[in-house]
Amino acid sequence: MKSWALKPWLLLLLATIATLGAAGSSLRASKPDVKKAVMGVIDGQLAAFRAGDVSKAYGFAAAPLRAQTSLRSFVAIVQTNYPELWANQRAEYGIVYDDGNRARVLVHVFSESGQATFDYVLLRERAGWRIGSVLRHDVRGEGNV
Repeated sequence: MKSWALKPWLLLLLATIATLGAAGSSLRASKPDVKKAVMGVIDGQLAAFRAGDVSKAYGFAAAPLRAQTSLRSFVAIVQTNYPELWANQRAEYGIVYDDGNRARVLVHVFSESGQATFDYVLLRERAGWRIGSVLRHDVRGEGNV
């Protein structure tokens, strides 16, 4: 009988599902200051990926995500499963929603190799907003939003 261990990407997916479920329906359109802060965190991580600064990109991840995923695993997951984020050129944002502790926004990311839409969930920590999870909103190769 073959032993089965959870792969890092599966752990990330499970964490994403848990975070999305926890975000609940109490989210409301964010005020301008929250919107600016949330978008700034995502922009910061995308800029870090563009600059090849993986440590800085990892620093934008929320504490629960960093506790589950090492820097090395984080890099492997993003390179393999999120190539548009890894090689991003620009991003467009949907409406930011939050409840004071969690925020959610759809982000359409463009790269030289393609484009995709991602559902970002951010968590408010002492240091400010941090990325708790990212889930591909549409399937690669299918229509774009």
